[in-house]
Amino acid sequence: MLTYEIKESQLDRIKPLAEDMVSEEIEGIISEFELSISEKTTLSTKKGSVHWHVKKPDEKGVLEITYWPKKARLWIDIHNNRQRDWNLTLIKPMADRFTKEFGGRVEHVS
Repeated sequence: MLTYEIKESQLDRIKPLAEDMVSEEIEGIISEFELSISEKTTLSTKKGSVHWHVKKPDEKGVLEITYWPKKARLWIDIHNNRQRDWNLTLIKPMADRFTKEFGGRVEHVS
């Protein structure tokens, strides 16, 4: 799995009432990259998280984005069996774009 996490961001300063606004900003960034949301859910192991499956139209592969307000965490994953050229090319620029929006730095976790 390939994972980039946004570290030292300003997400820890987000008030509970503004968490939906953060999700909307993330979805706006997804749109900027001309990607579509195929699934939006929460991870059972991370209560209160918002988890998106993002795809490029007419392409295979998935980019997964998770925002966990309770822990002020945001990260992007690509599972090994879902890697394609398009998501391998976009994962780092998208992580960089998140740091422009929310501050912090990108860390390659795995």
